Amino acid sequence: MHIIYVEDNDSNIALLERVVHQTGDTLTTFTSAEEALHNIRPGDADLILTDLDFGDGMDGLELIEILRERGVSVPIVAVSAYDLPDYIHRAEVAGNDAFVVKPVSVALLIDLINTYRPA
Repeated sequence: MHIIYVEDNDSNIALLERVVHQTGDTLTTFTSAEEALHNIRPGDADLILTDLDFGDGMDGLELIEILRERGVSVPIVAVSAYDLPDYIHRAEVAGNDAFVVKPVSVALLIDLINTYRPA
């Protein structure tokens, strides 16, 4: 399975790289919403994980909305430290399929990947 991860924190990227190595999947990372938007096309991945806060510029909610408008239909999971109900709801409205609160454990990441693994 091919996973795209949009994340600006090197430690979080390294964690997912270790998990993907364990699961035998492949990973592409982008460090900003703009970079991801410029590169992601429908069919590029089986699963997209995205942070929601990148500091300056476009946030993950905008990224999700635009990807959906462009026809990206694979599952998109928001991964964020923001766990307020309103923020989770806004992510759902934007078009994400699930919301995971950081910090994320290895076991949770493996379960998440396996949940969206194509049959």
